[in-house]
Amino acid sequence: MAEDTQDGQKGKKFERVPSTIQFPYTDMSDAIAVAEGLLKGGGVPLSRDQLAAAMSLAPGGGGFATKVATARTFGVLESVAGKYQLTELGYEIVDASRQAEAKVKAFMNVELFKRTYDEFRGKLLPPRPHGLDAAFVSFGVTAKNTRHARLAFEKSARMAGLYPGGNEDRLVIPFGPAASAPESLPDPVIVEATGAASGTASAVAVGSTGNTIHKSILGMLDELPAPKTKWSKEEQADWLDAVATLFQVIYKSDDKGEITVTYIPANPA
Repeated sequence: MAEDTQDGQKGKKFERVPSTIQFPYTDMSDAIAVAEGLLKGGGVPLSRDQLAAAMSLAPGGGGFATKVATARTFGVLESVAGKYQLTELGYEIVDASRQAEAKVKAFMNVELFKRTYDEFRGKLLPPRPHGLDAAFVSFGVTAKNTRHARLAFEKSARMAGLYPGGNEDRLVIPFGPAASAPESLPDPVIVEATGAASGTASAVAVGSTGNTIHKSILGMLDELPAPKTKWSKEEQADWLDAVATLFQVIYKSDDKGEITVTYIPANPA
């Protein structure tokens, strides 16, 4: 946790004033690097020297200490009997099949980030840098450390996929527990899908009001423009491709290959 030093009256000692809310010094990439280092070291508890060696860092260096502190803040690492080991979330975040949801969990493990999400859920984030910095100060970050907290927040939010479509005006969770289906869904969309194992086939993306729908899918539906809105076919293809990627994360399949959605202009140059 970051600290400030405030100059008191002449003749008095400096007073160290810590932030009152938890946040990491660096972003989520450092937490993942530590988790990968533990996995590289065999996935077993490692001493400080062993983990540093696995990460190709000096055990007494500030860089190593900062990364470990960041990993602990995101909840992917814990200390047991003087050694570092992966938490359950740590194993998830280095598992490609579970990493997307694990990143969201790790983001929400940070007290400052969770407070920010709760405060501005469904709302626009304050303008950056000054508006968000002011919000962080009100949450308990000392003024001296708002820039570090904001940079870690922004980069981690991007890594966790909380800015769908590149829109950084608000936080939107793309993954989470299943939610009830909405009262109405858009008409089925037919897309052309190609797979290395199955060749070319038609796939229909539909929702059933009799089943639950994963939150990430609901989030993508929220990104759809209003009916009758001008929406280019290339942008439609990008949206469908994003949905296809979500399907590979959410649903299990024994098929090999990937689903891709491609926009083909009527008169290619």
